[in-house]
Amino acid sequence: MVTKALLEVSLEGLGKFHRTSIFPCGIFQCMKGVNRAPGDPNYDLYQLALKSTGQRLYPNYVNVDWSNNAGYDINDPRTYTSTMGCRTYNGFDINGLGQLKDGRGNIAPVTIILPTLAMEAKTSQIEGVFRKENVTIDISEVADRINIFMMLLDEAIHDAKDMLLERFEWICSQSPASAQFMWENGLMAGYIPEEGIRSAMKHGTLVIGQLGMAETLNILIGKDHTTPEGMELAKRIEQLFKDRCATFKQEYMLNFGVYYTPAENLCHTAMEKFKAKYGEIPNVSDRDYFTNSIHVPVWKAMSPFDKIDIESQLTGYSNAGCITYIELDSGVKNNIEALEQIVNYAMDHDIPYFAINVPNDTCLSCGYQDEFNDHCPECGSEDIQQLRRVTGYLTGNYKTA
Repeated sequence: MVTKALLEVSLEGLGKFHRTSIFPCGIFQCMKGVNRAPGDPNYDLYQLALKSTGQRLYPNYVNVDWSNNAGYDINDPRTYTSTMGCRTYNGFDINGLGQLKDGRGNIAPVTIILPTLAMEAKTSQIEGVFRKENVTIDISEVADRINIFMMLLDEAIHDAKDMLLERFEWICSQSPASAQFMWENGLMAGYIPEEGIRSAMKHGTLVIGQLGMAETLNILIGKDHTTPEGMELAKRIEQLFKDRCATFKQEYMLNFGVYYTPAENLCHTAMEKFKAKYGEIPNVSDRDYFTNSIHVPVWKAMSPFDKIDIESQLTGYSNAGCITYIELDSGVKNNIEALEQIVNYAMDHDIPYFAINVPNDTCLSCGYQDEFNDHCPECGSEDIQQLRRVTGYLTGNYKTA
């Protein structure tokens, strides 16, 4: 009843013009045997969710049956796959809460700028030496720029770990009085007053994120992960992230995880600094931004199914949060069957968190809603709201190029 009411409110919209709500971010949990197929007890809610997505962009879709959350308790929804914010995910808690998601959170992220490391590796190879910690190594002792890059990445991952540990200790040193509401109301699981806030913080997540996989691969081998060669290297890179975070988790008894960073602002900032140092490089720095985490570059033309095929090969390496989203060229509110096919394809390919971008335009003069660009086809007004998905959230001031 609650889910139905929320979806109906989403479809109704806000105010006299029934505008699409930007917040809160609606998320629908897909679960086999519950709502995925005709005959499932809550299949009607899935259909209502799809209708809302087609008209309002929300909800997004979480895959309760995601392989990385295997072992959840079917009788305890608090253990189901769920997300916080744009995409953050609480994996298995090493400190006793297991698959429980409620009462836990993402404590801190550190994001590694992968293209910068790739350029450092390439520059070292061109110079014929690899310099690290005041030691010069003959380049012949290192197989190639990929191995140099992997060495640099390994070092950066360890640096990120040290940064996270420093932040964690600083946070845990704070008095409970600094966020009294969290402790008095049991918002954070595991809090023991005698032990301080560390008793709850240890159940949270420390995440090592990343930015610019596509550009990194182009620097290293001249191909991105839409090719077999690029995908092979991408998997090698992600395996290093995964292995190191698993080791840190055991060594420090804290929930280190791999994070596919929602780095919209950082994408631009990192690119500006990259260009200042290395200039404009085709397929690397010839745009104003780096590609987010492991996403397929937005300028690559392909079907939604092809994009899912590619990104689903990498999402399993992340245990601290990721999202896959696809963009449709036109509205889909009159073709819910097609939308259902796309969402089901993502769920069946083990995508943990999935979102769809469709045109969503509202005239703020007459209230006309449909798919249009610079003016309203009904009254001619240019006072329009164009909603598009930029992160897992929607932005209300989107302008077409």
